[in-house]
Parts: sequence; structure tokens; C-alpha cells
Amino acid sequence: MVRGTATPQLAAPAQKGPLDFSAWVEVDLSALEHNLRSAQRRTRAQVVPILKGDAYGHGAPVVAAFLQARGCTTLGVSTVEEALDILAWTKARIMLLAPPLPGQLPAVVKHNLIPALTSPELVPELNRLAALRPGGLTVQIKVDTGFGRLGTAPEDFPALLAEIKQASHLHLGGVFTHFSAAAGDKKFTRGQLQRLLALREAAPAGLLWHAAGSSAFLTLPESHLDLVRLGTLLYGQAPLPLDSSWQLQETWRCQARIIQTRWLPPGHSVGYSRAFRTQRPLRLGVIPVGYGHGLELEPAPSPWRQFKHAAFRALFPKHAVFHGREPLPIVGRVSMGLTCLDLTKSDLQVGDTVSVGMRRTVVSRQIPRLYYFRGKLKCIFWNHQLFDTRGRKISLRGLF
Repeated sequence: MVRGTATPQLAAPAQKGPLDFSAWVEVDLSALEHNLRSAQRRTRAQVVPILKGDAYGHGAPVVAAFLQARGCTTLGVSTVEEALDILAWTKARIMLLAPPLPGQLPAVVKHNLIPALTSPELVPELNRLAALRPGGLTVQIKVDTGFGRLGTAPEDFPALLAEIKQASHLHLGGVFTHFSAAAGDKKFTRGQLQRLLALREAAPAGLLWHAAGSSAFLTLPESHLDLVRLGTLLYGQAPLPLDSSWQLQETWRCQARIIQTRWLPPGHSVGYSRAFRTQRPLRLGVIPVGYGHGLELEPAPSPWRQFKHAAFRALFPKHAVFHGREPLPIVGRVSMGLTCLDLTKSDLQVGDTVSVGMRRTVVSRQIPRLYYFRGKLKCIFWNHQLFDTRGRKISLRGLF
């Protein structure tokens, strides 16, 4: 269980949709709205939802449309590709948290994205292209205040600022940084914040200054500034323990149906490399989810590592599959598209549903996303298409 999340569960009960899937992800939009409002009540800053990683595995196009309908005027992603994925479905004001490549500048201007600039090199070409857009283009400067990853160094900030000021079709809208240890090192984080704010004297008035993500939102209220960029917290997970005033709701769960059950005798091997052998009669169940979908990520590449993995799992079981609160042990190696379960103590049958715990950001986009709102199935996003509750193709326009 994620630290700091209070009794995580979907508000809506599992509900069979018009398309009979063998595995799917349920997204609770009511819980997402609850978490958004909980955050908004705790700050005067504008909340900018972060939708990188396909909205943390929730499906960025639908989540973007839903959050816009809840008053979020700006959304954040990492790359141009992520922005275009959203814009193929809904119009949105999107800021980029990483600088675009030179070849991506035409798309940045065409779709009116807000790029993060970290050096002067892109400014001339971006300004030339922005001349083709009425009103020009808004940009932001990303400053590296100690993360050591992306951004201009503070000492190079004046030169980049001057370059943008001279660009007649670019408008500087904000300056931001990224904290590296906000969950555990307040002293270093405060130093990063001070280095950012020290640049204000050289910058024009009216800019948006931002620094806080989910961790700093919780640990360092003075870092909220003009806006806060929230990802993990919105999706019902906390990067550190929360006090009792927080009641985050879980927004995501993966479900799968059992596709076969059978009894195996003692001494029978299960799965690739015969990594598991039954010690007693065992009732086996199979679900159509594997490492290709994001469960345990990938198979161990060598027999020795396979053995160590199996031994560690036997000594320190960490269950990823449940029926209600009942854990269902995984037996044998997880395959690309199938996983075997020990159902000896369970009466589950073919077609019954189990919950599968996976890292949400790596779950395959081939798995359908079913969206619930106020206890009812609202829509289904699958195979780059959107369906209503009757299985008819629809658009996002006016859905929320």
C-alpha cells in the first residue's frame, strides 16, 4: 500500500461494460476530483495537473478533458509527444516541463504549447516560427537550482533572459525549477528555492514562478509560489506519510479475469524454465496479464537470476494479485501475457475477477481504461478509440 493513502479503494464498484474484456484498468474520476479539490483547499496557488506518463497510467486524453471540465486551465507534460497525444482528442493549454528538440519547434508553435527553454540556442528559430502565429508564443525558462538534470544554470539565467527579451515574437510567461529531494531534505530544498527566487530581481514583473511538485507541496508551503505542479498526489498516492486531515482516494486499479483453472499433482513444474514445482496438489489459475502488460516488468534474463528471484519470492512473498483482501500467490515465472496463480485456498472460477497490482506508469496502453464517475461507467478508452457505455464510438466533446 502506498504510504499516506487513506483506505485506498475505488468509489465505484466493478461494473461490466459493453465490451467483455479479459483485463482492464478502472479509473475513478470522482476520486480524481476529490483529490484535486483536497489539494486546492490547501493552497492559494494555481494547481496545474501533471499528465506525464499517460497521466500516470490513467489515460491522458480522457483525464485531460475531465480536468479541464473541472476548471484546470493549464496542464503539464514532459514532452511534445505527450502533448500531441492529448491534443489529438481535446484542445488544451499545455506546458512542457522538458525542452523540445529543434525539429519539434514547428509543432510547438502550431499547437501553441508552452515550451521550457534551458539555453539560448533554440530562441532564434523559435522566434522565427512564432512570427507566423498571431500574438506570438509564450515560453518559460527552466532553471537548474541543484537537481543537476535539466535547466539553465542560475549564472546563465541573465543571458537567456536577455535573448528572449530580444525575440519580438516570444513572450516570457514564467520561470521554474525542479526539486530533487523535497520529500526528505528540507535544507537542500530551501536552498534550491532561494536560488530560484534570487533571480526575481533580474526578471520582469508579472511572471509565473513555480517550483513545487507533490512532495514540496506537502513539506514546504513557502514553495507554492504562483502555481504548483501536482501529479502523484492527484492520483491518490502520497510520496510521504500524510496527517489525518488528508483523505486521498485511490483513482486506479487493474482487473483481470481468470481464463483457466486446473489441478496439478505434486512434483509438477509450472512455467518457463520449470522455476516452480508443486510440493502438494495445487489448484492453478491463469490470468491474461504478464510482464508485457507491466506485471513484474520483465523476466529475469539468466537461470541464476531466475532462481534467486524465485527463492526471494518464496522467502519473502509480496503478493501482486488479490481477490478482495485475499492474496493469490503467483507461481512460476510471469510470462509476457500470462500469469499463473495458486487458487488452492480459493473457490474462484473461470470468468471471475481479480485485482492485479502493477506500477501504473508502465501498464500497457493496450489494456482498456474504463472510466467511472459518481458510481457509473462513463466511457471506455481502448485501442486509441473512445466508446460510450453501449460500445458506440464517441468523442470527448461535451462528455464532462
